[in-house]
Amino acid sequence: MTAAVIGVVLLAAGCQSPGPTPPPPQQTDHETPPGAAPASPADVAKSQAIEAYRNMWAAMARAGETSDWRSAELARYATDNALTTITRSLYTDHFNHVVTRGWPRNAPTVTSAEPATDPSTVMLSDCGDSTRWLKYHEGTSTLVDDKPGGRQSIVAEVKRQADGAWRVTQFAVQGVGSC
Repeated sequence: MTAAVIGVVLLAAGCQSPGPTPPPPQQTDHETPPGAAPASPADVAKSQAIEAYRNMWAAMARAGETSDWRSAELARYATDNALTTITRSLYTDHFNHVVTRGWPRNAPTVTSAEPATDPSTVMLSDCGDSTRWLKYHEGTSTLVDDKPGGRQSIVAEVKRQADGAWRVTQFAVQGVGSC
């Protein structure tokens, strides 16, 4: 019986589609390494806020491959205005038969955390790079426009939710060349 189960698992694994797969969501180990001082609640909160922010962009990139504006993964990392902004953008792409290919590059930094000792709100600043994250007409290799993407200033608010999870609540992206 065990051999049959292993055979089915291996067969199913072999049936997955080939091709590039975006990296999985960032996972941060919040445990303290042996011999190191324990992380403060503020440091943990900042790390978790950055993790949620990076995961939001990763989820958006995955959903953008098919313009899946209903992707359940989006709500794991974004809520409120941020989630509305993402789903509206993806729905517009879906409606217009546009998909996004590639992957954004993000390097967020914490600009503030409130309250200071045990933050529930963390503000981030980023100079995101969309050079390799562009929009194409669905089913083609034709770009939607001739804009090459580039570095864009991004600010984001990330809040700890009632369930303890950190989610991006709002973000603003400036034009290409803003950072």
